Amino acid sequence: MTTIRTTCPRCGEVDMSPESILLSIRDRAGEGSYRFSCPTCMNTIEKPADRKVVALLLSAGVELAGEGAQELEPQAPRAPESPERHRPGPPLTVDDLITFHFLLQNDQQFSRALQEAEGS
Repeated sequence: MTTIRTTCPRCGEVDMSPESILLSIRDRAGEGSYRFSCPTCMNTIEKPADRKVVALLLSAGVELAGEGAQELEPQAPRAPESPERHRPGPPLTVDDLITFHFLLQNDQQFSRALQEAEGS
């Protein structure tokens, strides 16, 4: 298993696996940055990466965020601009989801529920 040693500004040197690091290449020159969560303090650290560092990280198996990636923050899925159809009624609750989960466990109950929903 490959181990990558880098530094956290707070904790100093830390050892990481390639899966713990995300690499972003930001320009055609091959420079960018890499990001990781420090295993000691759990802070998210982003450091610049020149061409040599990028090449080393790629050869060690670090995942590439994508060419030209400017933002490494996870993005929340966006809601559609206009929903296909609004269904009247109360919003789903956690209890509704749990009930639905158990409904999916039994094919006969699920079929009956579908037939009842189509009939109404």
